[in-house]
Amino acid sequence: MLVDTGSSADILYLSTYDKLVLPPNILQPMNTPLTRFTGQSVYPKGMATLDFIVGSGTKKSTIKAQFTVIDIQDSAHNGLIGRSILTALRAIVSPAYLKMKFPTARGIGEICGNQKKARMCYQTLFPPLGQESGRSKKRSRENHQEVMSTRGETQKENDNSPKEREDLRKSVPHEEIMKVPFTAMEPEKTL
Repeated sequence: MLVDTGSSADILYLSTYDKLVLPPNILQPMNTPLTRFTGQSVYPKGMATLDFIVGSGTKKSTIKAQFTVIDIQDSAHNGLIGRSILTALRAIVSPAYLKMKFPTARGIGEICGNQKKARMCYQTLFPPLGQESGRSKKRSRENHQEVMSTRGETQKENDNSPKEREDLRKSVPHEEIMKVPFTAMEPEKTL
């Protein structure tokens, strides 16, 4: 699960939900779309209230969590832990230390992230251009011909060299950047 302090929703991907083998009546209908940070709308399969256990050994905490179940095919994780779960757990998250701490009946529980494993999962799912991975080998190249640039133009992958394809991924400003002097006394220092 990905801990996302910026997410207002707690998300469980449909593939993960299916692996839990829950009774069908757990998933309640939901008609409100979620808007991703890209502006795209995703229509949930439903809402599921589940027991959510976090921690290990004697330092565990259990809460009832309401997950929005969505069908996303390509993801390096099983779902998102958003602000409502973090608040219910009274958790403190430190991205710098890849840790989350939370109170339990037997002291402070802790979960540690692993940057190396997270990077390996992400690279397996989304390899750099020109490299094939386990998941991308299964897909035909025809399914991935179009590459969207940050300016919204559609380019054919075969029409560009690897360097040009990499340039398409870089963000570019949408308007001219204006430099503002930090102080009148030092106009060379700008924001």
